[in-house]
Amino acid sequence: MRRIGRRILDTLVLGPATARDTYFARSPSPLDPKETWDRVRTRAGPLLEWLRRNYPPDFLLRLSLFYYRKTRAFRDHELGINQHYDISNQFYQLFLDERYMLYSCADFTKETETLEEAQENKARFILDLLDPQPGEKVLDLGCGYGGMLEAIYARTGDKENLCGYTLSKEQKKLIEDRYGFHVEYKDFITTEYDPESIDKIFSVGAMEHVRPGELAPLANKLARALRPNGRIIHHFFCQMRDLPPRSLLGGGNRIFPGSELSSLKRHLDAFEAAGLKVKHHSIHDYRPTLRAWFERLAANTEAAIEAAGMENYNAYLCFFARSWRLFDDRDLIVMCFALERA
Repeated sequence: MRRIGRRILDTLVLGPATARDTYFARSPSPLDPKETWDRVRTRAGPLLEWLRRNYPPDFLLRLSLFYYRKTRAFRDHELGINQHYDISNQFYQLFLDERYMLYSCADFTKETETLEEAQENKARFILDLLDPQPGEKVLDLGCGYGGMLEAIYARTGDKENLCGYTLSKEQKKLIEDRYGFHVEYKDFITTEYDPESIDKIFSVGAMEHVRPGELAPLANKLARALRPNGRIIHHFFCQMRDLPPRSLLGGGNRIFPGSELSSLKRHLDAFEAAGLKVKHHSIHDYRPTLRAWFERLAANTEAAIEAAGMENYNAYLCFFARSWRLFDDRDLIVMCFALERA
C-alpha cells in the first residue's frame, strides 16, 4: 500500500511517466526486461500521451526545479558525481563495451555492428576531429574510464602530455591501474586554467553535468586556456528547450543526482559569447547504444544485483528504456561540436 500511495503522490507532483518508472524501479524483485522495455516503448492513447508530455504544467515543473536545486547533491557537485559513478566499476563493466568502457553514445553505422565496433567508430570520429599530435598538451574533461585517453595514446605515442580530470574515485583508480595515465581528481567546471596552456580540450559525455548557470563561465575559461590554433571537442546530449522533459524529472535526478541538462540554444549561446567558432557540428543517435546497454545489463541480472543492489539494477533498466524513448521523441538530442577561437 505504501508503494501505491507514493505512486499516486509522484503522479500528482512529477507526472504519470516519472511516477510509473519510479514505482517499478522500487520493486523488491528484479524487473522483467521484456515487460520493462515494452512498457516504455508502447505508445498509449492520445489522452495518456498528452498527459505524459504535458503534465505537470510548466509552473509545477519550475517549482520542482526550484526545490531540486536546493538539494545537497545539487549544491555539492562532487557528491552527485560520486553517487553515480562510484556505485561499482564492476557494475559498469557488465554493460559497457569491453575495450574502452565508453559511457557515452556510440556510432552504429549498421544494425549488425556490436557495441564494441560502434564505440570504436565513435573513438575514431572523435580522434579525427581532435587531430592530436605528439607534443601537444591534451586535456580530457570528465575522462570516464580512460578509454579516449588510451585511443589518443595509441595514435600519438605521447603519454606525457595527456591529462584527464574526474570526480570519480573509482574511475581514477581504474585508469591508474589499467593505463597509468595522469589523472587528477578535479572538478573541471570550477578549475581555473592557465591562459593559452592547452592545445586540445575534449569532453565526451561530460557536458551533461554542467548546469545551465555554469555553461558560460566554463566556456570562457576553456576559450582562454586554448593555445593559438587550439581546438575544443564537445560530444554530449542536451534537451531541446530550457525546461526538462517531463519524463526526465524523477529518473534522471535519481540516476544523476545534482545534474541538470541545458538546452541546445544555451550551449550555442555560451560558445558564441566565449568567442568560440563552430568548425563542425553533427547529430548522433543514442537509441542503439541505450538498447545495447539495456540488453547487456538484463543479461547479467544476478551479477548486476550483486555488484550494485536490486534498486540500482531496476533503476538502470528503467532509465535506459526511458532514455531511449526521450531520444525517440526528440526531447533529447546528441550533438558533437568542434570549436576554435574566433
